[in-house]
Amino acid sequence: MSKLNYFLKGNTKIAYRYYKRSKKSLVFIHGLLSNMNGKKSTYFNNYCRRKKISFLCFDFQGHGKSNGDFVNFGIGDWFKNLKDLLNYLKIEQPILVGSSMGGWVAMLYALNYPKKVSKLIGIAPAPDFTKELIWKSLTSKEKQKIKSNKIVTRKVSKDFSYSYSPKLFINSKKFFVKDIKKKYDGQTILFHGGQDQSVPYNYNDKFYKNSTFLNLTNITIKNADHSMSDELSLKTIIKYI
Repeated sequence: MSKLNYFLKGNTKIAYRYYKRSKKSLVFIHGLLSNMNGKKSTYFNNYCRRKKISFLCFDFQGHGKSNGDFVNFGIGDWFKNLKDLLNYLKIEQPILVGSSMGGWVAMLYALNYPKKVSKLIGIAPAPDFTKELIWKSLTSKEKQKIKSNKIVTRKVSKDFSYSYSPKLFINSKKFFVKDIKKKYDGQTILFHGGQDQSVPYNYNDKFYKNSTFLNLTNITIKNADHSMSDELSLKTIIKYI
């Protein structure tokens, strides 16, 4: 395993692992309250090692071994984390692979810097989820709580809860993909799980109706859940790298 490194800039401290193997690079971007050590990240790194592809994985601020408390960040911060790290490591023309929230961040980068991305892959990508998924699911009481600058905690399983802070919503408003007028004409493949309970498998069908992603393929794997960490999903995804 590559040595754990840190990118330091002002009050920012981003933990990352970078395996430089060739000019072809893959960047894995994790999801909300996940980190760079998950099953997908490990799987893609092993694949890249076999194929001699450079590989970068990292923790967003407020996640994993990077600095900060999760409730103090939003999409704008995490988009900046990605930009800063790619600039610092001088990674050119990477394949971006974003999972869930990481898919939103990957889309932002591809749309804002289309010539710098060779391919965009989304795994149950959730662009604009703060508005289109989370906010719509909150009760009136929960919405009022967030408007009053308080945190809403939702238990999603016996051992796991999401904490939705005002910062998550406020810091994401200027980064909705639906409001971006730019286009990305590189190959774009968005994978979805037919059993996904977090992001509906048809959530990104809207991109068929506009010209945001000009070379778009949506692929649904019938029995996959939101994580898409099952063997069939992972084997299918690497066919497109």
